[in-house]
Amino acid sequence: MRYIYSCQTDVGAVRENNQDSLVVKSLNLGKHMVVFAAVCDGVGGLSHGERASRTSVEMLSSWFDYELPQILEQSPAEPVLRYRFRQLLSEINREIYNGNLRSGVSSATTLTALLLWDYHYLAGHVGDSRIYKIDYDVQQLTRDHSWVAQEVAMGRMTAHQAAIDTRQNIILKCMGAEPEVEPDVFEGRIREKTVFVLCTDGFWHHVDAREWIRQFSPAVIKEEKHLAENLYFMAEQVKQRGESDNITAIAIDVF
Repeated sequence: MRYIYSCQTDVGAVRENNQDSLVVKSLNLGKHMVVFAAVCDGVGGLSHGERASRTSVEMLSSWFDYELPQILEQSPAEPVLRYRFRQLLSEINREIYNGNLRSGVSSATTLTALLLWDYHYLAGHVGDSRIYKIDYDVQQLTRDHSWVAQEVAMGRMTAHQAAIDTRQNIILKCMGAEPEVEPDVFEGRIREKTVFVLCTDGFWHHVDAREWIRQFSPAVIKEEKHLAENLYFMAEQVKQRGESDNITAIAIDVF
C-alpha cells in the first residue's frame, strides 16, 4: 500500500486572518508506510482560536514523532493505539482549557485527525470539520457536532434547510471549551484506490456530492500532480462561491 497526499489552506473571501491549522506526516515502519493528517479550525466567536488550533496540531505532531512508532512496534498494536489516541485527544483538550484559565482568555478549536497504516484507519473527531472517503462513491465518515446537524438528526430540519440556515456555525462540541470532552473515535479497513479528504467547514460548505466524485475519485487521480491540482481547483471554486471562512483541506490517495 502506498500513499500520496496534498494540502491546501487559504483565507476566504472576507477574513484577513487564518485560524485553521493542519499537519500531514508520514513515516516508513518496516514494510509499511504510516500517514497521519489533521485539520483544526479555531472556533468563531472565541478569541485566540488560532492558538487553540495551533496547540492541537503541535501536540498531535509530537505524538506522531515520538510515541506512535513505539506503539506500532508492539504486537498487537491496535488496542494500545486506540487507548492512547483517545487519551491524547483528552490531553489536548485539557491543555487548551487550562491554558485559557492561566491566560484569562477563551479559545477553542475543532479537531479532525486520521491515521492510516497497514490497510487500517483510525480517526478522532470533535467539531464540524470533516473526513470524506471517496472510492466508487463518497461517504462522510464524521458527524458534525453542530446545532443544525442535531436538528437534522432529530427530524426538525431538512439537510437543505441546514445548509442555508444562518445558525450553521453554532458548534455544540469543541476542544478546549470545557474541562472534559468526549471525542468521536472510530476505525475501519482501507481498500486500495481510495481517497480521503479532511477539511474544515470553509471547504465543504460549497462542495456537493457529485464534485467529490468528479474531483477526487481514484479513477481521476492518474498522477500525483492531479491530486494537488484538483484540491487547488476546488478551493478556488469555494472562494468564488462566496465562502468567507478559512479554507483548509488535505487529500490522501491510497493506491
